[in-house]
Amino acid sequence: MLFANKINKFRTFGLLFIFLGFAAMYLGFLWPSLHSLFFLLGLIVILGGVGIYFWTGILSMQAVQIECPKCGRTTKILGKMDQCAYCKVYLSLDPKHAPKDTAQPPSAE
Repeated sequence: MLFANKINKFRTFGLLFIFLGFAAMYLGFLWPSLHSLFFLLGLIVILGGVGIYFWTGILSMQAVQIECPKCGRTTKILGKMDQCAYCKVYLSLDPKHAPKDTAQPPSAE
C-alpha cells in the first residue's frame, strides 16, 4: 500500500525528503567544522519535504473520488488513470483507457 496510487507516491517522496533532511543534520555532528552547512542543508531538504506534503494535500483535495468496482471503497484518482489506494486495481475515467478485464471467461457463442 506504500506505492498504491499517485497520491501515496508523492507522500512517500515527501517523507523521504524529511528523513534525508534529519540525516543531513545528524551528519553535522560528525564534522563540527561543517555543522552550520549540514544544518542549513538539512533544513532546506526538510522544507522541501514539507512543500511536497503541502502540494500533495492540494492535489488530494482536487482529485476525483470514485468507488472502486473491485473492493467497493471510495478512492481518489489523479489524471486519467490511477490505481485504487486499497486493492491496487487500475482505474480509469476514460473508457478507451480502461484496462482490459481478463478475469471474465470468454462467451460460449
